[in-house]
Amino acid sequence: MSKSDETKAQIMRAAVQLFTRLGYEGTGLRPLADEAGVNVGLIRYHFGHKVDVYRDTLAYVSEQYNAVCLEALREVRHTGSAEDIIYSWLAAPITRWKDSSVASGEEVLCFLNRMGYEEPELTRGVYESHYSYALQEWQDAVRAHFPGMERGEWLWCLTCLRGMYFNIVAHNDFTLWGVPAITDKEAAIYRLAQDAVKLLQTYSAE
Repeated sequence: MSKSDETKAQIMRAAVQLFTRLGYEGTGLRPLADEAGVNVGLIRYHFGHKVDVYRDTLAYVSEQYNAVCLEALREVRHTGSAEDIIYSWLAAPITRWKDSSVASGEEVLCFLNRMGYEEPELTRGVYESHYSYALQEWQDAVRAHFPGMERGEWLWCLTCLRGMYFNIVAHNDFTLWGVPAITDKEAAIYRLAQDAVKLLQTYSAE
């Protein structure tokens, strides 16, 4: 890795931390520079404006996220059960993450969770170009096991699954309900996959 690449990684590491904790509006270039241990001029040189730091960092970690999740999906897509497909995708950022130079898999999950609370215009372009296509591939693989499910019911179940999943993986100190965070996240994700299949089977059978 060149010195320039190391500096960019350093800035993106700080970006993941601050944008996750403080959100886009709560993060300024000066605090970001301090967190990264660089001057503001270097951030502007490598990225431009704050919005560019945010979107470039999101794009970078989304590519890593896609890679590990799709790798897991392709191992089970044609031979695994619906439970296997759901679990393999959800657990991949924790069990398969390969490069933590910018963020660990769990840190990326926290960042992606925070993305869902930002203004849609901020994230839509990156979501559509770097994130949604892989997520759609996983959704198609899951839905193939439940051919009788209506689209509206699927989207409702998917929303519930996403909420429960991020409550497991994206809250380090306390969950949304104020109880201690889950420590064995892999086991919790496996149980979530089992419960998700039961829910999907119920709606598919109606």
